[in-house]
Amino acid sequence: MKLSDLIKKRVSVNKFNEKEVDVELVKKLLDDAVYAPNHKMREPWRFVLLEGEGKKKFVSEYVSQVGNLQKEETKQSLSKVFSAPLIVAFIMPVNKDYRDELEDLQAVAALIQNYLLLATEANLSTSWKTPKYIESEVFKEVIGCMPNEIVVGLIMTGYTDLDVQLKQRKRAETLVTVYK
Repeated sequence: MKLSDLIKKRVSVNKFNEKEVDVELVKKLLDDAVYAPNHKMREPWRFVLLEGEGKKKFVSEYVSQVGNLQKEETKQSLSKVFSAPLIVAFIMPVNKDYRDELEDLQAVAALIQNYLLLATEANLSTSWKTPKYIESEVFKEVIGCMPNEIVVGLIMTGYTDLDVQLKQRKRAETLVTVYK
């Protein structure tokens, strides 16, 4: 498949079937995805995979540490993202230098796009999520972030039975300014 076709085929999917995702396949996809551009080869990323019983334990631990008033809201919010058979958390270090941190964030975003495309090529369905709770100290602690790290995003990964349709995008020609 041509790269341009693969890019267009990649769409966000939020409904997955029960088929398990092979963790070794995901590791292979991540192995390839790390060839994203990153300034000074800092490689500012690491990954946490949540699947099966581990995913259930994570959700239980996180919900147990959230205040009583937030528990029901938290369960509902988590249930959307954690309905996927496998979740990949993309984690990066916080950098004290604004420019370096911006470059690192862009590098992680490029790596995530690589992962999404590779997953599409492997007939996996994905959706990139950035729910507000990933910023909470409790969430970061339970997922294993160090004090100097943030969660950039959660990628829902699985298989779907849906016939997903391509959503049209604006043509680039309507967005480009050319100075001659």
